[in-house]
Amino acid sequence: MSTTDLTGVVRPRTSRTLRERGLSKHLLDGPRYRRTSPGRYVPAGVAPTTTQRLVEAAAHLPVGGALGGWSAAHLLGAPRFDGLDRSLRPAPAVMCVPDALHRRATPGLRYVRQELGADEIVHVGGVPVTSPARTAGDLARWAPDLEEAVVDLDALLQAGVVQESVLPLLAADLGARRGTRQARAAFALARCGARSPGETRLRLTYVLGLGAPTPLLNPRVHDRLGRFLGIPDLLDREAGLVLEYDGESWQDSERPDGHLDPEQHREDNEREEWFERNGLLVLRATRSDLARHRPGLISRMGAARAEGLLLGPARWTWRVAPERYAIPPGRAQ
Repeated sequence: MSTTDLTGVVRPRTSRTLRERGLSKHLLDGPRYRRTSPGRYVPAGVAPTTTQRLVEAAAHLPVGGALGGWSAAHLLGAPRFDGLDRSLRPAPAVMCVPDALHRRATPGLRYVRQELGADEIVHVGGVPVTSPARTAGDLARWAPDLEEAVVDLDALLQAGVVQESVLPLLAADLGARRGTRQARAAFALARCGARSPGETRLRLTYVLGLGAPTPLLNPRVHDRLGRFLGIPDLLDREAGLVLEYDGESWQDSERPDGHLDPEQHREDNEREEWFERNGLLVLRATRSDLARHRPGLISRMGAARAEGLLLGPARWTWRVAPERYAIPPGRAQ
């Protein structure tokens, strides 16, 4: 697990510390400084990045408290927890505080009262956050529904914050907290290898909506001669069916327009042709399919899977390659 690098983050200083260094109250209240919380300041030019916001929030955590939920996940090294809500506005930092402590609602902060054991708090660059196990359990319990719970767990797995092999143990340790039924179901459905929330939602639609077996996630597919064909998002190995999620944007990519990028669209078409030439069926889905048109998508999935099972492996000239296969340079992934 690689945690978030806090290099360059500016730690808030108390007004007392700053005044002992010669800064006047007038200067602190002026345009050169920004107050992060009562009695704490950073220079006004410090950018309020997600990591900076979390460090500022953690500065006034009480003893026994820690950042939790998405805030902990971000600092534990899961980049998909970017600190933005569904409206792309900054989400409030999640502050886990002891049960006995009552805090007033504060803009930019969300207080959650819960007791944390000593083994449920770790430190990232000196900032207390809930442990990977506790973070996974809390995210799965607090999610608005099962699908979002699995999306969060898949993101933790992909970042290496938790390992898929320990999910059954984490599920057994959930106890009787609120939301544990949803969390246990989410732990059973979570898988490592999903590269985007859209892929996770597509997989869950296939598994829960259609009742199909869990497909392979991003496997390397070759033809019988060992030539690389591509990496589908999902592959139903039994039916020879590829499921692709066409995202509209990618983070940390030279192609931020995702599958709408002209060059990416060309590569997608080329890969699809290779898949179909070797006997695979291909079904593509978009965000709209997973939202407004989900019933229609499930119907399409059912028809495609039935066709794949009917045609059978007699026409297949593809195979899933072992992990040791290297992907030749220059081929679309």
